[in-house]
Amino acid sequence: MRAKPFVSLIVLFGIAAAGYTAWWFYLAGRVRDGITDWIAQQRAEAALIEYGDLEISGFPLSLTASAADVSIQRADGLRWRGPAVIASARPWYPLDIGVNLPGSHQAGLVQAGGEPALGIDAPAGAKGNVRLDLSGAIRRMTVDLGRSTVTLPDGQQASLGRAEVTAALPETPPADHTATALSIDARLSGVRPPPSVKAPLKGDIETVAVTARIKGALPDRLGRPAIAAWSESGGTIDIDSLTLNWGPLRIAGQGTLAFDRDLQPIGAISAAVEGVNPTMDSLATAGIVRPGDAAMAKMALTLLSRRTTADNQPIVEASLTAQDGWLYFGPIRLLRIPRVAWE
Repeated sequence: MRAKPFVSLIVLFGIAAAGYTAWWFYLAGRVRDGITDWIAQQRAEAALIEYGDLEISGFPLSLTASAADVSIQRADGLRWRGPAVIASARPWYPLDIGVNLPGSHQAGLVQAGGEPALGIDAPAGAKGNVRLDLSGAIRRMTVDLGRSTVTLPDGQQASLGRAEVTAALPETPPADHTATALSIDARLSGVRPPPSVKAPLKGDIETVAVTARIKGALPDRLGRPAIAAWSESGGTIDIDSLTLNWGPLRIAGQGTLAFDRDLQPIGAISAAVEGVNPTMDSLATAGIVRPGDAAMAKMALTLLSRRTTADNQPIVEASLTAQDGWLYFGPIRLLRIPRVAWE
């Protein structure tokens, strides 16, 4: 008689194990089907996707999808390739997915003529996380990118110590240009401009941090027509927080960015700036502004200051404005903004 509870426990355990096994293999099938359906959809939209064998593994405590030698080329010029992609989740909570990109990965945007518009080479790979809702739609993504090289449209290369980016999408897509389509929180550290660029300050940019909201329906492609349609419908980028630390220069502000009819950046950011005097001296030394203009700017900006730092340096509060291809600080024209080439 005493054996009955033990036998019952064994039976219950067997039923639970069988149910869990069935659940795991059901999820594995759903994952495989979801990946193949997404690839088919992308290929139907003229994307070229190549990869090695797709493997679903991890039983019993993990659900892991992995593929080797992955290459993606979209019709809008977005490209990415790497030696492996590994995504894993817990079977009891498959909506939280960890992503690992080991090895050297390259991503970029290629213009219509085949010339690269932007490229990123991450020799140490990256890692991240994807959060889904119950319908399977992406609600949140994070990327942690280590030391990388960024190739600019003119072929020059900048380096990046680390990039941490989080993007969140609302449950309901925006109905008009006043609603948020995407929220972004990004932090870059150890940014080194290209060696040939006349940088206004010496050394690396220690940190750049941005919290922003993209408003208006997101374009489904990165080409000029889609970006133009988004812009013409009233799409803007609200900068809720911007901080930059570069040598003596400290900037903190918030504002709004957009594109003009020629799809060049325009906007204004209300900023509090520290280190104005040494920054203007560095601009003059680098030949970016004339010494006389730098001296006049220092005088004018000092008059605009209402506060000072602990070492009695002025804190200038004024607008950083992008307009007609120039960057202004208050009434002072600082430097020309590089033109965005969309084609």
